[in-house]
Amino acid sequence: MLTIASADKRGFSQVEIMISLVLLLLVFLALAQTALVSIDSNMANVLRDDAVSIAEMKMNEARNVDFDTLLAGITTETVNRDFRNITDFQFTSTRTVTDLNSSNKQIDITVTWNWKGNPYTHTITTIVRRS
Repeated sequence: MLTIASADKRGFSQVEIMISLVLLLLVFLALAQTALVSIDSNMANVLRDDAVSIAEMKMNEARNVDFDTLLAGITTETVNRDFRNITDFQFTSTRTVTDLNSSNKQIDITVTWNWKGNPYTHTITTIVRRS
């Protein structure tokens, strides 16, 4: 009887190695994309938190103004902040004062900013009363 010696099958062929490298590359690309989405989401949250902080700061400034000198109208101001590797990131703060009656005024603070080409807005409102 004639037997043919079989090849040694303990190792991997080049095709198997190439397929596993392609699969590994796809997994790493998915992980990199996930990391980028996570970083972008984190930065959007940091910017939103700072916009909330700016709105509260501007509202406190408006509340500290004497009732009679708090004139109806719109005031706009640019606020620059530094984040991580971004310097002078611009937020726009708009204060709108509306006379409701002789004893009450409504104050709206709107903070706007752009992140990656998308506009974002945060608004807070209060009513102040003549003391």
